[in-house]
Amino acid sequence: MFGFGKKKIASLLGVDVGASGVKLVELSNEGGRARLLTYGYTERDANAVPLLEDPAAAGKLLADVWGASGAMGRRAVAALPLSQVFTAVIAIPSPKTQEAAKPILEVQARKLVPLPLEEMVLSWTFIDPVKKESVLKKEVGKVKKVEETGNQELATSKPEEQKNVRVLLSAAPKSLVSRYVEIFRAAKLELTALDLESFGLIRSLIGKDRSTVLLVDMGAVRTNLTVVEKGIPFFTRSVQIGGNAFTGALAKMLSVSESEAAQMKFDLAMSPLAPTVPDLVKQVFGELVNEVRYVFEQYKRQEFSDSKRVEKLILTGGSAHLPGIARFFVDALGVNAYVGDPWARVAVPEDVRLLLETVGPSLAIAVGLAMRENE
Repeated sequence: MFGFGKKKIASLLGVDVGASGVKLVELSNEGGRARLLTYGYTERDANAVPLLEDPAAAGKLLADVWGASGAMGRRAVAALPLSQVFTAVIAIPSPKTQEAAKPILEVQARKLVPLPLEEMVLSWTFIDPVKKESVLKKEVGKVKKVEETGNQELATSKPEEQKNVRVLLSAAPKSLVSRYVEIFRAAKLELTALDLESFGLIRSLIGKDRSTVLLVDMGAVRTNLTVVEKGIPFFTRSVQIGGNAFTGALAKMLSVSESEAAQMKFDLAMSPLAPTVPDLVKQVFGELVNEVRYVFEQYKRQEFSDSKRVEKLILTGGSAHLPGIARFFVDALGVNAYVGDPWARVAVPEDVRLLLETVGPSLAIAVGLAMRENE
């Protein structure tokens, strides 16, 4: 963790509170492009109490990371864990304005959300644009056309069929949101927004690419699978297969402690491919391939998607460092796969680019969160 100067400028912190620790990235917006100011992260014992279950400890850890990184700003955006947030793409009659859609969306949410709506924080993102033309303007247009053409049938023509618009509906438990508020209050940072992890990854790894992509976010405990179509997360699935399983398998195979295996795992990412790694990758992540196939099939059945086929995989998260992991997915699925680069859309000092590449997959969510104001 380090900083690039102490000059005080407007910036935004992206904070990823995960099972394995806290990741923090500070970016500024310079002429519409994000610039890295500093970053910091900390790793924790895999068997420790999850940070979200101990907000006071999480707040102290976040404050320590913020201080050690040399960050200057205190405004922050955090991400809600995908496994604890409900999302669905739905279709509703096109409203006159986005604000007018609120009652309709709340009715739909009550049918879909697994908890009482009073216990949830609801948000939504319109996938299709809401037509802004007013009813009055439509009627004036009809009258004008009648005057120009003399066709009286236009005046009595049937009204156009009601068009629908697609909306990404999201709901998070209020208790979860409260824990984040408590964490940032304890760290003395200003929490300006809570985002979805998937939107953070879309900003940092996909940008304006409108192809259909599967994001494979390989965390310590879970892997999040998100199909992104035209910049929108259309289908998500969270499975309990993560990097800790690889660390445990490596420790068992080499008869070393898990802390030693964790260091070896990191070293593997920095060294030529070891002969035993491909077999171990297949052993640990073979089930993940089956989950990816399941996601492909479910996405094909999505009612409101335009595309039905995933064109490529982008790997991210701590285990994306593992040598051979991208080739493993290519061989198993026949789909192009590569490790995402969250710094591709961020200005960074050239003399530290190599170092940043080694930690990039782990910081991808935090980078995307800090890019929120660059949209």
